[in-house]
Amino acid sequence: MKAKRILTSAVAMLTAVFMLASCGGTASSATSASTSVAASDSATSTTGATGEFEPMTIAYAANATDETFAQLKNAFDNVIGPALNIKFTYSEPISDTGALTTFIENSYAAGADAVITNLSSSIDQAAAVCNDLGLYFVGISSSGAVENMDMPYYVASTGASAEGYGKAYGDVINSIISDGEEHGILILSGAAAYGATSFIEGTAGSLRALQEVYGLTYTEDINALATSATQVDAENDKGIKITVFPGMADLATNVSPLLQTGAYDVVVGTTNIYDSLGVAINEVEEALDMDIEFITRGVFSDAMSAAFNGTDSQGNQIVDGLVIGGTFENVSAVILLRNAFDGNTNMRDGDNCARVTGWAPLSVTSVDDYNILSGDDMPYAFVSTEDLLSLCGPDATWQDIADYGMSLTTENIVAKYTA
Repeated sequence: MKAKRILTSAVAMLTAVFMLASCGGTASSATSASTSVAASDSATSTTGATGEFEPMTIAYAANATDETFAQLKNAFDNVIGPALNIKFTYSEPISDTGALTTFIENSYAAGADAVITNLSSSIDQAAAVCNDLGLYFVGISSSGAVENMDMPYYVASTGASAEGYGKAYGDVINSIISDGEEHGILILSGAAAYGATSFIEGTAGSLRALQEVYGLTYTEDINALATSATQVDAENDKGIKITVFPGMADLATNVSPLLQTGAYDVVVGTTNIYDSLGVAINEVEEALDMDIEFITRGVFSDAMSAAFNGTDSQGNQIVDGLVIGGTFENVSAVILLRNAFDGNTNMRDGDNCARVTGWAPLSVTSVDDYNILSGDDMPYAFVSTEDLLSLCGPDATWQDIADYGMSLTTENIVAKYTA
């Protein structure tokens, strides 16, 4: 991937900003005061699009160091860091709270001012460690953390909303299945049965979209179907064949028998199923002389570019629809920390909920759109330096950041960069 290649994951996001219903009240006032105390200890010079930024160091605790992390690191070190006068340091892949705590403590000893982590299962613990050390903190997650609101150095959690994943899958399914034909749909719900919110909403969003397309009514609750721990048919009054299949282990072995029945011509993956099922689906298409519409969660990568632009042995497009999450959340985390370090106390909403989210992953069904979005000349996360600077400064608010994230839809990005 080249220097300015986009990230995967989130990038781009839309929908409404969802505030935590439990935020507010007395805790809100107390937290607002404690946040002001923390801000008063930070840099006091004027900063923003027209001012000079005080130097700061952000330590990034990563759950993986794959191709998309390399893209992030390149953008942070060569574009975003110089623009905002930030030095970044990075962890090796972290998988547990103990290693995360050690990284934070070592970063503090080395002079870090703030921490970001995308290890969503350990955000509460990381927030507590950072608060004790006086390090500003942002966690990347699809859910908020109201219990951390009394920590003055806890700035926010940020990321695509779980509901956003549902909307993104709904958009892809509407685009592909609204052809007037009756389809058999197999939805691979991944970790939804274990409570993973983005998987639950991806599955539920797919079911709701099918409900809308076919005007059908399910005999069972959508959430119950989405979170089923066993294979289940989503029975409905229109007789449309819809099956939810949970799990992510050994998909090629477990799913192939279902595909070989010929009952399914649409496969929806709430995780990246291309690597594990691409070959198996092509074999079924050859054996049964059929075209299976392939919808998956994924990232902008060389492999996905080949799949989206390529054709299978039957001459059909390999991947037909893609849900791409996770890049603006990284940029928004940096923006939040830059503002908090500079003394801006507007990084929480009116109820003092440290949650900047609401946008949805990108939904892509057009080859042309995919090629524009994945172009090497695109800025990281589709955020120009000018826009980056406009979101930093004493007048910037959490709502400005959230609104910008919500504006990053496939349609808007394509229009902006092809005008």
